[in-house]
Amino acid sequence: MQRRSLALALTTLALAHAPRAQDRVLPYPVTEPASYRAAIQAGTRSESGAPGQQYWTDHIRHVIDATLDPAAATVSGAITVTYENRSPVATNELWFHLHQNLHLADAMRTRVVEPTAGMTIADLTVNGRPVRARPDGTRMRVALRGEGLEDGLAPGKSVTVAMRFAYPVPKAGTAPRNGHEDHHVFYLGYWYPQVAVRDDVDGWVCEEYRGNGEFYLPYASYDVTLRAPAGFLVRATGVLQDPQAILHDSALEALARAKTTRDVQAVISALDLAAGRVTRATEGLVAWRFLADDVRDCAVSASDRYVWDVTHAVVPGRDQPAEIHAVYEPSSRSWPEAAAIARHAIEWMSQQVHPYPWPHMTACEGIIGGGMEFPMMTLIGDAPNPQRLQGVVSHELIHMWFPMLAGSNEKRHAWQDEGTTSFFTDLCTADLRDTPNNSRGSMLGYVRTARSGQESPMMTHADFYPVGYGFASYGKPAALLHQLRAILRDGERDVLMEAIRTYASEWAFKHPSPYDLFRTIERVAGRDLDWYWQPWYFEVRTLDRTLASVTPTDDQLAVVIEDKGFVPLPCTVRATYPDKEPVTRVIPVEHWLARNTTATLVFPAGAQEIRIDPDGDTLEIDRTGDVWKADR
Repeated sequence: MQRRSLALALTTLALAHAPRAQDRVLPYPVTEPASYRAAIQAGTRSESGAPGQQYWTDHIRHVIDATLDPAAATVSGAITVTYENRSPVATNELWFHLHQNLHLADAMRTRVVEPTAGMTIADLTVNGRPVRARPDGTRMRVALRGEGLEDGLAPGKSVTVAMRFAYPVPKAGTAPRNGHEDHHVFYLGYWYPQVAVRDDVDGWVCEEYRGNGEFYLPYASYDVTLRAPAGFLVRATGVLQDPQAILHDSALEALARAKTTRDVQAVISALDLAAGRVTRATEGLVAWRFLADDVRDCAVSASDRYVWDVTHAVVPGRDQPAEIHAVYEPSSRSWPEAAAIARHAIEWMSQQVHPYPWPHMTACEGIIGGGMEFPMMTLIGDAPNPQRLQGVVSHELIHMWFPMLAGSNEKRHAWQDEGTTSFFTDLCTADLRDTPNNSRGSMLGYVRTARSGQESPMMTHADFYPVGYGFASYGKPAALLHQLRAILRDGERDVLMEAIRTYASEWAFKHPSPYDLFRTIERVAGRDLDWYWQPWYFEVRTLDRTLASVTPTDDQLAVVIEDKGFVPLPCTVRATYPDKEPVTRVIPVEHWLARNTTATLVFPAGAQEIRIDPDGDTLEIDRTGDVWKADR
């Protein structure tokens, strides 16, 4: 953060100074980790929150050729990874995630899962030289030595690692975020050996996958071939190659029409499905090949029970629209609306935050109750009604910006993507439904949970919350952004939205930390916000202001505001009158940062009501005592 003095702001509010309470608790300044400060010194990060001039990410290319056996519920195949070191220092190792080893009997985990044999690795080679595979739980280290790598992989050099892999696909409901339903609907997530992130702050970041905390993944390109039985529809991250060889003419015609019309087109209808018109081939295996660039993962869905809808989204600054796909079982209650919902989310976020950068987006129904995001793909269970589907589809697609575009570490700071996504879900669904701003739900949800005391600091690692993981990751950070948006608004200027657009643009295809987000917002706002970040994000504190007294004088009302909580925040107070316009005063945050616990405001006489936070913009823990009404 930029450190600026906290001078007491004297305004024209006739703000009277109360006696200081020397034991008033003030927020500590935000202190970044030493590794983050070192990155600033190295020039890969900056004091402003933007990437530094020396910022780097390594480059990774995956070539995967795998086969799905639905009857056995297994996936097996081969992967070749080419890793280019674009950092200024050598590395003598590569780290891989083996996420499916969450299912091993002795795995450390936070969820109950179906025990399986996990992921089997065989025929591991480094630059063609056989190497013994040494999986360790959900991780595997590959040492780089020999064949010209005695000193490790030098800057600017590449290494190729190849291996075979196999694993049993768990049953739906027995695994987080992937699985199969009755051997007919498959969703393959974190299904291949995946290179971990090596970043400029912490080096290799390859933590155990325990099931609760999600993922921190590197940007890469993918060339993926999945072989599935004829009659199975396969969708994946990336663009399908040679669809003419796989799909029927009617499907190809629907895909072509969808580029020129807003009407949702049926690529494979229920009638096509019943007639077996899914793939041209009627027997054997069909090879579906997909190519993707600048994505941090690759997911695959496959089913012989899916219908397929398509439309397109108009994205600012792009010559070609983004294809929008939805695949689902015909019996799904609300999913015929999914393609249109997905189109709205992609277009709205492209206009409000950052243009959608990839060629398509696919929403897949099934497997899980809620939703899970992957690049260009999302997995979502059936919904009881269209309104519920609107919320989940919008949320999962907004994840294409956080963390798929701005690639934060979901395991260490779940709120950074989930909370930001939840904030935008409120706004996006309000636009879809043409309803007023939908922030109140998140804010009221915060108050209910905060009153219960069932919360932990938001900066807690996702796998180690003693209580309140969901609240701290989703509802609370969304509410905090709604509150901050109101605080920072400057007339017609929506400062927070401007800051988040800046953050998304500057950190696209990079790995921002929370401190980069904090610094970017401060830079755009032009003010230090440590007083906001520290008590709300690093601690568990609450806001509680009350009207201590309202005293009439000759032609005025003296109103005393008492701050009984432990977070400093600007305080808006409004007096309304039966015969003239309301009068609004604001107590600036600097007054509370000067250790005051009370403030006196003066209003013209004759008010019929005086109210703290009249627009409901703040997270008051207790609103009793926030309103005074004149005797009738």
